[in-house]
Amino acid sequence: MAHFLLPEGSEVLRLVKFMKKCIITISRNYGAGAGEIGRQLSADLNIPFYDKEILHLASKSSGMAPEVLEENDERPGGKMLYRIIKSLRPPINDTDSNDPFVSDEKTFRYESAIIRQLAEEQSCVIIGRCADYLLKDRSDAVRIFIHASQEFRLQRMSCLLQLPNHEVLKILKKTDRVRQAYYNYFTGNEWHNALNYDLTIDTEVLGIEKSVQLVKDYLTLRGFLE
Repeated sequence: MAHFLLPEGSEVLRLVKFMKKCIITISRNYGAGAGEIGRQLSADLNIPFYDKEILHLASKSSGMAPEVLEENDERPGGKMLYRIIKSLRPPINDTDSNDPFVSDEKTFRYESAIIRQLAEEQSCVIIGRCADYLLKDRSDAVRIFIHASQEFRLQRMSCLLQLPNHEVLKILKKTDRVRQAYYNYFTGNEWHNALNYDLTIDTEVLGIEKSVQLVKDYLTLRGFLE
């Protein structure tokens, strides 16, 4: 049980002081507010937040440049081209850090190793990257899916990005399509299937703050918080 030096009487102290180890994985529709929810949970519970940070950790571990890994981050594309190119190249030392062609399978493997390592070491919030599937057999993992209607997400992201609706709609549809394909390919499960998650939240109904509170209430019911 972890204890942190925070102001006496604060709500954060009450929550963190009695927190058992817990890994919160958050899968999400684009624009539903999962990032905000994850960061707020991280702040309220005083635990690390990992999104793009996983790329940098995977880069450090593998020796690959972050921008190279990012090309395949949560993207299932390029497998056929990669395999054709690899088949035409002469055999060389199979050191990933020397390979200019990094497949989505390699990126997934690097990121998966980091996610499993983080889960062993500490409580944390992890965004996307099939973390719910990778940690599905852990009793200390809580798997959440954040969603909202397309219209709600479209209006929300148009305001945030200051772009016209038709441009945001293209981004929204493509991002969801790519994330779904990535998840389905690497897990063999359906991204939107509620059976893959412990809790699904519609942010159009609850908003960000109440969604954060719902997660904390759920953690309390599960015995992670008192």
